[in-house]
Amino acid sequence: MPLLKDLRKVSGVHRSESEGEGFTLVLAHHAGGSAASFLPLCEFLPADWRLLALELPGRGAAARTPLPDTVAELVSTLLPALAPQLTGPYALLGHSMGALVGYELARGLEKLDRPPVLLGVSGSPAPHMRREDDRHLNLRTQEDLVGFLRDLGGTPPEVLDEPELLDYLTGLLRMDLTLLKSYPDDSRDVLDVPLCVYYGEDDLTAGRELVSPWSGYSSTDVSIRSWPGGHFYLYDRPAEFAAQWVSDVRASLRLPGSRPTVRQEVSWG
Repeated sequence: MPLLKDLRKVSGVHRSESEGEGFTLVLAHHAGGSAASFLPLCEFLPADWRLLALELPGRGAAARTPLPDTVAELVSTLLPALAPQLTGPYALLGHSMGALVGYELARGLEKLDRPPVLLGVSGSPAPHMRREDDRHLNLRTQEDLVGFLRDLGGTPPEVLDEPELLDYLTGLLRMDLTLLKSYPDDSRDVLDVPLCVYYGEDDLTAGRELVSPWSGYSSTDVSIRSWPGGHFYLYDRPAEFAAQWVSDVRASLRLPGSRPTVRQEVSWG
C-alpha cells in the first residue's frame, strides 16, 4: 500500500488486538507534509485504533508515483487503495490541504455507501472560502516559499538552515500548492456525516471567518473548536488535541441514526 502508511508500525507504539478490527482512523497530511507528520499524535490515541495515514504521491513510499494534476484525480487514485481497508467503523481527519482531501474522500466514500462516522477538518478554509485569501497559492520563487514556511511555523529551524532539506521541502510544497490551484471554487456538496472543524486562533491562512462556513457542509452535527496557536497548533499540543479528537469520535459513535444539526463553537486555552 504505497499510498497508505500504518503509523503503528512506524511509531513503534503497537496496536492492541484485543478488540478485533477495532476502529480505523484515516489521516490526511498538509501541503509539503507526509504521513509522518502525524507521528506526534500516535502515542496519545487509543491503543486499539488502527492508524492509516495517507502518503500522497511524490514523497515517502510513494516518491516514484507522480502527483495527479487535480484533486479529483488524486481522490480517484486514493479511493481504490483506501476503500478495501475500511471494513469497520472509521473516521477521517485532515489538516490544511489534508482537510480538503479528507472532505473529497468522504464524498466519494459516501457515494460507495461507506461514510465515515466523523470527518475532522483542521486548519483549512471551507472549500468555497479558499479564494478569499489565496496568497499562499501564488508563491512562485524559492524565497517566497521559504518565507511562507517561516510565517506558518512548524518547520524545525535546522531544516530551514539546511539547503538540501529545504530544497526537498519547498519542492514538495510547490508541487502540493500547484495541485491545490486545481481545486474548484464551487465544491459545496453537503455530507450526511458529522463534522468537526478545528483551527488555530493565530493561523494566518485559516482564521475563524474562513473556517466557520464549513458548518454548511454537513446536514448533521457540526462543531467548531478553536485552539491557541498558529497553523500547526495541533502539533504544539498533541496530547490535548488528541484527547479532544478522541472525545469527538466517541461522541459521534454514540449519535442516533436520525440527528438534528447542532452547531457550537468552543475555544480551548
